[in-house]
Amino acid sequence: MEDTKIIHRVIRRVTGWAVISFFTEIRVVGEENVPKDGPIIVTATHHNMMLDPAILSLTFPYRRLLHYWAKASLMSHPVARYILSSAGNIPVDRKSKDRRKLFQGTFDALSQGQAVALFPEGTSYTEPRIMQVKDGAAWAALEYTKWTTEHGNSGDPVEIIPVSIVYTNKSKYRSCVVVEYGKPITMDEYKAEFLSPDEGAPRTAVKRLTAQIERQLTETTINAPDWDTLYAARMARDLLWPEENINLDEFVVISQTLVDLFCTPDLVPNFASIKRHLLTYYSLLQSTHLTNDVLTSLPLPPTLDPHRPISLPSRLATLSVLIRDSLSCLIRLPFFLIPLAVHFPSYLLARFGARLVEDEEETQAQNKVVFGLLFLFLMYPATFFFVWAFLRYTPIGAFVAAAFVFLFAMYHNKLVNDNYEQFVLALFHSDKRSSLTICVF
Repeated sequence: MEDTKIIHRVIRRVTGWAVISFFTEIRVVGEENVPKDGPIIVTATHHNMMLDPAILSLTFPYRRLLHYWAKASLMSHPVARYILSSAGNIPVDRKSKDRRKLFQGTFDALSQGQAVALFPEGTSYTEPRIMQVKDGAAWAALEYTKWTTEHGNSGDPVEIIPVSIVYTNKSKYRSCVVVEYGKPITMDEYKAEFLSPDEGAPRTAVKRLTAQIERQLTETTINAPDWDTLYAARMARDLLWPEENINLDEFVVISQTLVDLFCTPDLVPNFASIKRHLLTYYSLLQSTHLTNDVLTSLPLPPTLDPHRPISLPSRLATLSVLIRDSLSCLIRLPFFLIPLAVHFPSYLLARFGARLVEDEEETQAQNKVVFGLLFLFLMYPATFFFVWAFLRYTPIGAFVAAAFVFLFAMYHNKLVNDNYEQFVLALFHSDKRSSLTICVF
């Protein structure tokens, strides 16, 4: 009986809700490069811990199920084997020196025309460029090609699909993600050399295929030689293209072009000065927990022209500005207050989870999603039963309660999208005016 992978489907649905709630948009590029059926090995970049497989499974074209590698030792117990297999995992016997035994689970999945997914960089990380791609995917693809040749398998040949997962800001709530599926890599160019009896030929073929995978991943990601270059390019991008105006289809190209420009010191005479000022501005924004978008949205009257001297505002003027903006916020507050109050514990838990790994940027978003989701698992069912009880537990009441919870969640997300920058801006105004009021009085 065919395995329905029910646990995998449930996990994909639940994590899909969580990922969509955390990120404003997930833009998918190159869907046409993924075959609708047939054996494929998906090699993806790995910058954001558990969110990478969640996003990969959620966005994979044609809703194909992805099978991830898992240690064979984890599947020794029948119950664990069923759970992991139903979740889409396939065993990899890493202790075996026989590659046929090592990849047997992969061979079984590919021979059935399924998709196997892995992260060839090995571990999740935070670096200014992609790490060295390991040979596991290349060995698996070429060993499978050899295995099918020896067994006279007439099915479709395996292809490798490189996938780049790029985050506009991977630890920031309501940021965006770009997932680009690269062109398939066939084994035609490497098969003859891998099957050659010449000493060292198979390993050479594997290294060439690995280099091709790494080349495609590098071309579709943002790579800088050091952090200063990456930060300067990021700051220049934010100044030239505000976050809400940049085309996500061109995000990687724009970012990499700026990185390349900042890798060219002789481009302009004052190159060093420009880079230094951009890095200073970036450091100031990081230390104040602000963004360039927030600052540029500040309404600056002519009296704040830095080239014109201006006296310190009077107490009355300061109070009038404070009262005016406070009233403006209060008018909008009722429409935001109830959803905010209901979801506020989730935000607190998410923030607590992020602080547990302050030094690990690649883990912060994962913890925010997981900790926030734990509370939502309690809050949304409780809200459903509360509304259903109010409607006297009728069948129609159950439908209305479910619809209410769904619409309430969507309404909250829309409010966050519409008011996120204004909320950050309000906090900035509050801190600034509080300090100003103290100085005046």
